[in-house]
Amino acid sequence: MKWGSLKVKIIAFLGLSFLFIFSFAYAGWAQKPEFRLTHLYRYDLRQDFRNIYADRISATFSYLDDQGRPLLKLTPFFEMSRNIKWDIWERKEVGLEIGKDIFPWLYFGDAIQKVWTRENDIDWFIPFYEKRDYVESETRLYLSRNLFSAKNFKLKGFILDEYIFDFDRGAWLRNEVAIGIILPLSKYIETEVNWGHIKRHNYDSDAVETSITLVF
Repeated sequence: MKWGSLKVKIIAFLGLSFLFIFSFAYAGWAQKPEFRLTHLYRYDLRQDFRNIYADRISATFSYLDDQGRPLLKLTPFFEMSRNIKWDIWERKEVGLEIGKDIFPWLYFGDAIQKVWTRENDIDWFIPFYEKRDYVESETRLYLSRNLFSAKNFKLKGFILDEYIFDFDRGAWLRNEVAIGIILPLSKYIETEVNWGHIKRHNYDSDAVETSITLVF
């Protein structure tokens, strides 16, 4: 089972990489990448000692076909998460995601990321942390839809499913699903609210997240 899951992850990532590499003959880069800086707060509805805030910075480079339409997206990123109760940086990650808009409303991507953690994976109310340094992959399926659009107002809904695989352990690590809304405040600022469920081996979380993102 573990090897089968690993093969699926490798095939998905290599497949996207293959499309990216062999598209150079008829495509080119967009002139300007999209930079995003996100500040996020997560409130765990089951265990408040798992509440975090996180900062993420990313740059998305769009690869266009010969008609100027997005073919693939390449996104390097860096993210840090801090446990609010214990006041420590419990997770840091740096990685690269390759993705594609399958349809205007459906995005599929796969990332390889290096992770450093000091996470509490035991359901105790004590500051016990396992330090780890490992590599994981994250498969992302993102469905979005405009719910309301007017001259000066737009509201978008989305459903997100993320599957995380731990290469060091050779097994899935967690599965995250979320449903939420995005409200742009301007061309350069957007806000988001969502509810999510996080499935892990030894405990689950239900969480509410809010975030604000600067786009430039």
